[in-house]
Amino acid sequence: MSTAAAGDLHLHSVDLTQAFIQADRLDEGVNGRVFMTPPPGCEEYEEGVVYEVLKPLYGIPSSAKALALTLSKWFKGEGFSTVGFEDSVWTRPAGGKYDHSITVSAHIDDLLMACGDLRTLDAFKKTFLTSFDGTDEGAVDQYLGCE
Repeated sequence: MSTAAAGDLHLHSVDLTQAFIQADRLDEGVNGRVFMTPPPGCEEYEEGVVYEVLKPLYGIPSSAKALALTLSKWFKGEGFSTVGFEDSVWTRPAGGKYDHSITVSAHIDDLLMACGDLRTLDAFKKTFLTSFDGTDEGAVDQYLGCE
């Protein structure tokens, strides 16, 4: 928010809908494969049977990491790179597909997108929301409780 204010950039918010299930499943290893017993009352309940969870879900410790890796892969495919040591902030210089630079910051499923040109920002949001299910919350005047 401070970078957008200091640079007189347009700042918009996008909220991902059911973000974790849009993430790619992690490879095998730490929380890459998760199994569960069927809940009580399940019609297909069979003693000793477990089910493999095929998508990251809320409540699974590795789901946030799966979402972060999925977003990062997508942003890198669009020509973005991470900013310094911060793995949840990406920037893309002007040129090619977009005439102005774009910066994106993510906090789980809430993303801030900043750009000096409103048409470029709108085009980018449209591209992003073609790949991910979410809502365009428009211009930001408050984010995570901060004005």
